[in-house]
Amino acid sequence: MPAALNEATPSGRVLTGRMVLVILLGFFAVVFGANAIMAGFAYKTFRGVASVHAYTDGLAYNNQIQAAHDQDALGWQVTGGVTRIAPGRSRITVSQVNAQGVAGDDVVAHVQFEHPVDRARDKALDLSMDQPGVHSGEIEIEPGQWGLTLRLSKNGQTVFQSQNRVEITDRK
Repeated sequence: MPAALNEATPSGRVLTGRMVLVILLGFFAVVFGANAIMAGFAYKTFRGVASVHAYTDGLAYNNQIQAAHDQDALGWQVTGGVTRIAPGRSRITVSQVNAQGVAGDDVVAHVQFEHPVDRARDKALDLSMDQPGVHSGEIEIEPGQWGLTLRLSKNGQTVFQSQNRVEITDRK
């Protein structure tokens, strides 16, 4: 063997037990610090449960299924759209006719925009009737993904309900 392999000279810093301890403690301090910051943000922004009566809501599910079957039996044709008219402002238009193709003039339209995470940001709007069977209204709403519930009522009873997912954007 050549003699050069046996004569290794140390260069730079020497890794000691104290240095390994400092590195290890520093690593865990950064991890615990990041976790503490994230837990603090999570705690401050948590709004609570979305449904106060989750058990009762679950029991009412069969009633919702029956209401959907009753709605289908009516044969209503409903179309609608959300149009961005200015940054932060949207126009909702809904048209409806019954199974015989007649537009009802005694129908009240209501929309509910539901934020997917924060119920405090939900917005509701009663649409005005422009002509029989055509309802519209304007609402201030920020861009993003929204749940949109449309309800049509006649004589105080819901005759049509639709739940949709819409994306509102300020992009052209």
